[in-house]
Amino acid sequence: MRKLDSPLAGDGIYRLILWLMIATVICGAVLAIVGGTVAQNQALSRLGTGMAVIGGVIYAFFRWLGLREARRRQARDDSPGPNAGP
Repeated sequence: MRKLDSPLAGDGIYRLILWLMIATVICGAVLAIVGGTVAQNQALSRLGTGMAVIGGVIYAFFRWLGLREARRRQARDDSPGPNAGP
């Protein structure tokens, strides 16, 4: 069994979504830190925390979808087709 390649690595939309979710998590973490320490603003801190958590959950969901698709493609490639000879 070969190693699973990066899921949907050639799909630009998939990669864009992953990068946007990473950026959302980073921005949310920055907002949470700035809101909690510099601005002393509880609402800003909660907004940042929510952004980071939701972005992380969506990122994990899309990684799971990509891994599932990679496994499906590998199973399709590894299985003998109907025209496979003896």
